[in-house]
Amino acid sequence: MIDRLLLLGIVVLLGGVATAADPAVRPALATQDLLDFDLPGTEGGSVRPDRDSAVELHVVCFLGTECPLAQLYGPRLSDLAKRYAPRVGFIGIDPNQQDSMDELRAYGERQAIPFPLAKDHDQAITKRFGATRTPEVFVVDAAGKVRYRGRIDDQYSPGIARSEPTTHDLRTAIEQLLSKKTVAVPATDAVGCRIAPRRQPDPNSKVTFTDQVSRVLLRNCVECHRDDEIGPFALTDYDEVVGWADMILEVIDDGRMPPWHAAEGHTELANARQMSDSDRQVLHDWVDAGTPFGKASELPGLPERVAGWRLPNAPDVVFAMRDQPFAVPAAGTVEYQYFVVDPGFETDRWVSAAEVIPGNRRVVHHCIVFVRPPDGTDFREIGFLTAYVPGQSPTVLPAGYARRIRAGSQFVFQMHYTPTGTPQQDMTKVGLKFTSAESVTHEVLVTGGIEQDFEIPPHTHDFSVQGEVDWFPEHGELLAVAPHMHVRGKSFELVAERAGKSETLVRVPQYDFNWQHNYKFATPLPLASIDRLRFRCSFDNSAGNLSNPDPNQYVTWGDQTQEEMSVVFLQVARSLNAKSTVAKPDHAALVKQRAEREQQATAFAVDFIKRFDANGDQRVSTSEVPTAFREFQFRKTDRDGDGFLRKKELLRAARERF
Repeated sequence: MIDRLLLLGIVVLLGGVATAADPAVRPALATQDLLDFDLPGTEGGSVRPDRDSAVELHVVCFLGTECPLAQLYGPRLSDLAKRYAPRVGFIGIDPNQQDSMDELRAYGERQAIPFPLAKDHDQAITKRFGATRTPEVFVVDAAGKVRYRGRIDDQYSPGIARSEPTTHDLRTAIEQLLSKKTVAVPATDAVGCRIAPRRQPDPNSKVTFTDQVSRVLLRNCVECHRDDEIGPFALTDYDEVVGWADMILEVIDDGRMPPWHAAEGHTELANARQMSDSDRQVLHDWVDAGTPFGKASELPGLPERVAGWRLPNAPDVVFAMRDQPFAVPAAGTVEYQYFVVDPGFETDRWVSAAEVIPGNRRVVHHCIVFVRPPDGTDFREIGFLTAYVPGQSPTVLPAGYARRIRAGSQFVFQMHYTPTGTPQQDMTKVGLKFTSAESVTHEVLVTGGIEQDFEIPPHTHDFSVQGEVDWFPEHGELLAVAPHMHVRGKSFELVAERAGKSETLVRVPQYDFNWQHNYKFATPLPLASIDRLRFRCSFDNSAGNLSNPDPNQYVTWGDQTQEEMSVVFLQVARSLNAKSTVAKPDHAALVKQRAEREQQATAFAVDFIKRFDANGDQRVSTSEVPTAFREFQFRKTDRDGDGFLRKKELLRAARERF
């Protein structure tokens, strides 16, 4: 069962928090009039604070045109400026050397900013205020005293995006001051993108942008951080990279970028994305040397950007997710969207390669295409087909390997969108390459392990749930592993048991709900010698987990973000020609095994009705089950097609599963 996820986009992962420990944070100078400045504005004139007596407060906002949080908060600042005019005057200041005046003007137009925007070319005013992030705001009274500084509200912070803010810090401070009250919370940690100070390059540095740094970025960053890709800014030009230098170091040192969460020392993974220690040191040395440019002749060329399909050949068929583009709002949280497409296959088709192309890479954080097979299909298989994740290559299977799409199947597009501050539209497509049935030696499919019987107590920092993969092909190979939990997910481990010995195949010590990785094995792992596949998911339901919606709650299984899941998906391949070499169990063992499976199936059916039969009529309708089950499993389980699940149908489905 796949749930309706509420993932977070790269826009949040690139944000940071300014704290008192940050060496760039300094108090505003008490001996200087903070509001005594005159900066060039986007409208051609100068920008200075309005000294009209009707203006009781000034809000100075430090903004960046490409900072994801500055884009998300632009409309909110616009609303606040309109709400409190004329008693409060807003001014926006851009301190970033990578932002031109034209880019700042375009930002103001996109965000419909009603207040003046100015450029702090030499960062003199930025230093005067002690600003370190964009967006960071300062509320200054008529006497030139800072009465509030920090974030706008608490909706966004590194790795966290709430559906709504729980504290409105800037708004509250303004209202308290206008009511002649003392600001209850005069300072908060600013959240956003680091402002890179202007540096003097060392002409004798052995590390330069053109020689070493540009190549480090090509190896680790540019696949996403280039024009028309999901990265919110490009890291291909010197001026851009210099402006983001401090932010680059922060997200790399924190482990937020490149996004990768599996530990080393276990099964070798083909798609590992860790940055090497030597590459990380190059970036640190370059910043310490003042970010020197180097010789233009040493610059490497950019790899050619493939705008269309990256499959070996053009796809045989292409399916769009719907007839009309989906409208992505400017801000807020977009719940997972599901679009069902009928490809009209009248015979089984074998897919050797598949690729998802987002219609709008700025807002498509990821897309997964599932196959919803016709009724009566093997209950044990999960219908994962292919996916788009930033930086991920298309699905191209080895010769002889293919994914079977049964006649009568449908495709389900699961879309996750991340708003960028302006309304957008998307029309994502999937392309498929077919091969003949005669050429297929290995069928690729997805199985997995699901453990639903758990209850996480409140305020529990480390709660473990153990589970086992119910089924995998005897003569198969394990190709990839994808763990899945929600926002309380903390860590994951997959263990193989062979002849009484255990081996960790994949370990994810810091699971991140924002990035649903599919860990691909560099070499397929034979399953013939493996007796069991066990997995462990751990959860953090404490207040220390800032993503936790409510640490006071008991948490059980469910497809909503505030509930939890303990799941692992396995991509496997089974030989179509192999013969079984496993000895048949004796009659007594077989009878015992069947009795145990029947007991499990009965318990499953009884528990299912107990959990989801809201009206007590001993049957479960489509309106009573979670969204994911309704989308992916209901039709397969409802054998008589009457729109209800009864114990008999649930028993049959459970017997196939167990």
